[in-house]
Amino acid sequence: MVASDRGYYSIALERDELNRYFGGGLPKSSLILLEGVDGAGKSILCQRLTYALLKNDIKITYISTELNTLDFIKQMDSLKYGIAGPMLDRKLLFLTMVPFLGKVKFNKDEDFVDRIIKEKRIFDSDIIIFDTMSFLFIKKNDTDEAYFKIVNFFRSLNNLNKTVLFTIDPSHLDEKFLTLLRSVSDLYINCEIKNFGGELVRAMVIKRFKRPKDLYMSTIPFRVEPAEGLIIEIGGFS
Repeated sequence: MVASDRGYYSIALERDELNRYFGGGLPKSSLILLEGVDGAGKSILCQRLTYALLKNDIKITYISTELNTLDFIKQMDSLKYGIAGPMLDRKLLFLTMVPFLGKVKFNKDEDFVDRIIKEKRIFDSDIIIFDTMSFLFIKKNDTDEAYFKIVNFFRSLNNLNKTVLFTIDPSHLDEKFLTLLRSVSDLYINCEIKNFGGELVRAMVIKRFKRPKDLYMSTIPFRVEPAEGLIIEIGGFS
């Protein structure tokens, strides 16, 4: 498969049409925001994108605040998104902020940007995924200077030809910071849970797409099935 085409990363898989509904791929050197409450499908979308990008020979760093390494591998295997090979080949660097037992532990007084910069391995990848960033971000009601420092850090990675994808739960962040993140993102997707005909349906709603390769669908309904992964449900959506 072709890894990129005129500045875009293909996310094509034979099992679904997500690449086509995204207009043919993700723009390189972009800042991608994936927003949604807990359970809306942010992580499964990150995992689906990771698997497809690896299939297209893209090198990825995946930073998780929710899964340790073993649980991540098991989660991907349960969806038939096997990543053991790419991890062994160092195409996928998985960094967890979860100890083997227990919740995320980190020093709240430690600066997020300074902490990430210490991990030099992160910057060897083409795409860097932060899932979920809400727990790593600075505390609510922090200073404007701290907010802009994080945004400038992301943009500095873009200037190094890195694509950055990060997920957030809006209920965890200061509204001012949330507005800033939305405004600077090149691709802003909101994962929502909608009620259609008495049934709850997850949907990706593209709020902003600054550099689409082609026409894209603004709302993409989906479900998740064991051993099948992410399944697009356009036919049953209205």
